[in-house]
Amino acid sequence: MSLEGLAVPLPTLFGSRGELDLARNARFARDLVDARVDHLFVLGSLGEFPLITDPERSRLVDLLVESASGRTDVWVGCGAPSTERAVSYAQAAESAGAEAVVAVPPYYLHPTPASVDRYYREIRAAISVPLLAYNIPALVGYALDPEFVHGLARDRVLAGIKDTSGTLASVEGFVRGAPSGFVVLPGDDALATDAIALGANGAVMGIANLVPTLCVELVAAAREKNAGRTAELQPLVNALVEVTRGAPFPSVIKFLAARLRGAEVGYRAPYDPLTLEEEERVLARLVPLEESLRRFLGR
Repeated sequence: MSLEGLAVPLPTLFGSRGELDLARNARFARDLVDARVDHLFVLGSLGEFPLITDPERSRLVDLLVESASGRTDVWVGCGAPSTERAVSYAQAAESAGAEAVVAVPPYYLHPTPASVDRYYREIRAAISVPLLAYNIPALVGYALDPEFVHGLARDRVLAGIKDTSGTLASVEGFVRGAPSGFVVLPGDDALATDAIALGANGAVMGIANLVPTLCVELVAAAREKNAGRTAELQPLVNALVEVTRGAPFPSVIKFLAARLRGAEVGYRAPYDPLTLEEEERVLARLVPLEESLRRFLGR
């Protein structure tokens, strides 16, 4: 199975009382599949995974694997503060039909490097699908070191990494010296083109939830080294990233998915709908872009 190309980190959608809304999640996923994204990444940061109960997790993963209908594959975020829980999540994801598991290192309390090493090795030993690490130091509280990650890759523990560090230098660190076949995917949308030029194998792009065709075309152009096309598309992605900075994450992504794609979204406290003031601030940034985005939205 290829881990390359465009992976989309899905938001988790709720009903009017904050309950998990399976129908909304299924429709949202099917629309992305129709847009020909390469991978659906479920229960990542944008998916608000700490809010999801274990029974909800099971129902959601089952639903999204079914919604993908074999036309794309599903990756499931399985990182947890405890090794036992991460292993359990990974085994359940594989049993449900996930094609890969993505594991953020243990968070909140900071384990030793040796403990993080054992954490990934125990997840790997429990599953047969590929395991990707997830480097997001701003939320975990510490960064994964490229040499550490490459060591696990050489031992066939890790198949790749999603790097959401915020810097191109970090992505380059994971690319440089990586063993053959190791996949590096930037998780910062604004870095997609430059990261692929440095040797990344694709990108994980939250903006694809808003304008999926734009991101499909951008990643394809970058991988084909079509500089003219990426010079046209990457600035649009960057402008959308700036729009999202006008209000709190992850609610702003849901608001914009509703605005641009007509998606029916929903929220769970404490990540509430945007306030009127926040909506106005976001729309002030978005409106100048809407004409440029129209051709990617089929409107």
